[in-house]
Amino acid sequence: MKTAVVYFSLGGATRSFARAEANARGADLLEAVPAKKYNVMTAFTRGCPAAIRQKSVPLQHAPDLSSYARIVLMAPVWAGFPAPPFNSMADLLPVGAEVEVLLVSASGSSEKSHGKVRTLIQGKGCKVVAQRDIRSHQ
Repeated sequence: MKTAVVYFSLGGATRSFARAEANARGADLLEAVPAKKYNVMTAFTRGCPAAIRQKSVPLQHAPDLSSYARIVLMAPVWAGFPAPPFNSMADLLPVGAEVEVLLVSASGSSEKSHGKVRTLIQGKGCKVVAQRDIRSHQ
């Protein structure tokens, strides 16, 4: 089964976990880079409200996920929800893909968003096969 690990990282923690995940699985590693980059301040002022509303943001280039049967989506947790580029990655999911959601947080949890994330991915015609948080110690 061809697998891709698709991630967005602001400070580097999610990138490190994504690399390790891709290496462990022998998967392709694809980075989702927002067209309008975030910094610590804009992540808080515009990123958190957009995360709560499950808004997508334009990406610099949209990775083609059509050849992958399993896709691991990874992003940081902002205000209890995946960062907005996560929603952009979800918009690219091919119908029928098996999806794992791995969200990285140093201090928070995505528990309150689990149902909404699952609904978002299922709405794309995909099956959520795993959903968990990863604790970063940065």
